[in-house]
Amino acid sequence: MKNMFRFAIVGAASLVLAACGGKLEQAERLSPSGTEFQQALYTGYIELAKAEYNEGDYIDSDRFAEKAMAATRGEQVDPYHPEEWRLPTDREPVLMGARERLMDVLNAGAGEKLPMQAARAQTSFDCWVQEQEENRQPKDIAACRDAFVLAMEEIEAAMAPVVVVEEKVVVVEKKEPMMEPKSFEVNFDFDSDTPLPGSMEEVKAAAEYMKKFKDPKITIAGYTDTVGSVAYNDKLGERRAENVAFMGIDQGMEPKRIIMRSYGKKDLKVPTADGVKNAANRRVVITVESK
Repeated sequence: MKNMFRFAIVGAASLVLAACGGKLEQAERLSPSGTEFQQALYTGYIELAKAEYNEGDYIDSDRFAEKAMAATRGEQVDPYHPEEWRLPTDREPVLMGARERLMDVLNAGAGEKLPMQAARAQTSFDCWVQEQEENRQPKDIAACRDAFVLAMEEIEAAMAPVVVVEEKVVVVEKKEPMMEPKSFEVNFDFDSDTPLPGSMEEVKAAAEYMKKFKDPKITIAGYTDTVGSVAYNDKLGERRAENVAFMGIDQGMEPKRIIMRSYGKKDLKVPTADGVKNAANRRVVITVESK
């Protein structure tokens, strides 16, 4: 009797586990259909569902599988709303800005004009949101974020307005002076992601310079010195860039215009051997330029 009871418990547990993540198998039975964009969304969400399933995250695997099934049924599948997720408070504004940037290109027809890139941008964004909520795998967060950024840059470059000049027509316009890209630097103490005192003035200067552009792009890149591992410094550079980005947002920078990078111990301002402390290399560079 005891053995029968034990087997009954094990059997019930197996059924519960089978129910979790079961939507991936259901989604995989389908074939991509609909527009090119919807087919690409299906493929992208299936890949995400598989990745989460293999990590034992059956809840998020089901979520991505549901999106894949909705896409192949021809339904409209929107990117996640960051405010509906339990995100770290300081990360939510950046993700909301990123979503706004994504919706701008989708509403402008990116799904029809550049279906593969648009699907990659959307699925990478959803991956970024999901990984950021978990907030325990820095490499996965960075991979999703960087894939989103690269896809967006490709889309925005391809969809930039093309100026057509008709022959035998001379148009005299008063052109605005061409503004040159300009960089601003914020420094840090050793192994710290808190900007040094006085850094706000540099961030304010960058925000003011931004106002000179009609359509600005702001790249915020974090760097470290050479003490510590590559992985550790990549994460430290990311935290430095994010903290400066939040300072910039407080000064009026639009989140959707900010692109964050982390170069860690690469691209040193002052070349040094590995394991050397150097204050000049502990920095964040804010570059303001025309989009």
